[in-house]
Amino acid sequence: MTIKNRNVKILSKDYQSTDRMKNFMVMTAGLKLCPVQGDPDAFWVSGDSRGDYIDGPKYYKIVFGTVTQTNYVNGPDGYQVKQERTGSGFDCQASGDLNAWSMLASWSKLTKEWTSSTLKTRAA
Repeated sequence: MTIKNRNVKILSKDYQSTDRMKNFMVMTAGLKLCPVQGDPDAFWVSGDSRGDYIDGPKYYKIVFGTVTQTNYVNGPDGYQVKQERTGSGFDCQASGDLNAWSMLASWSKLTKEWTSSTLKTRAA
């Protein structure tokens, strides 16, 4: 099943298992995960490397799997062009969809910061 039209992020263009993507997000963003009963690909997120979330332990949910990420870019004629990419990744869900979208951006930022600091450490 492919997750579409949601707050999605692709982690790899190739297939990755749920465990591998989960471990990546725990390592890079410091996510604190608790399994969702009845769904082996879904986890409640109660916090990250910055601390615990004030919304409670069952507000944000991350679902790993095959996702389709849609972007709109300006085409050569000035009109918006739709671009879709599919790969292994996750969907961030919350009852407040804007909150989920914002949290997705926060997790992306934490992942980028971790990656750049790791690369600097290896280069030194």
